[in-house]
Amino acid sequence: AKARGAAKVLVANRSFDRAAALAKDVGCEAVELSAVASGEVKGDVLCNTTSVGMHPYEDQTPVPAAALKGYKLVFDAIYTPMETMLLKEAAAAGAVTVSGLEMFVGQAAAQFRLFTGKEPPVD
Repeated sequence: AKARGAAKVLVANRSFDRAAALAKDVGCEAVELSAVASGEVKGDVLCNTTSVGMHPYEDQTPVPAAALKGYKLVFDAIYTPMETMLLKEAAAAGAVTVSGLEMFVGQAAAQFRLFTGKEPPVD
């Protein structure tokens, strides 16, 4: 994201040590997940790649509704359920939302290309 013009990229993880290691590898800054969840740390785009919100925890979210105000786009890598609590609350806060289904289909299409050398039928 930073290479594509993002002013600042932050990585948060349930384990700060893991966030710090990833941030170091990709050249960005690590923050505590609690700082994002409390609204102390803000941004334009939020990407959730945790399992929080997936079955059997559909009633949970990694970032509460109050902390979602101001985000322009929220992506959740979870695709079951397609609309997680995070995405519902982000939409209610005015953000554009993207479910993990789009990433899942994109990954499947890339795998199809690698294994067959043909273009996949993605419709």
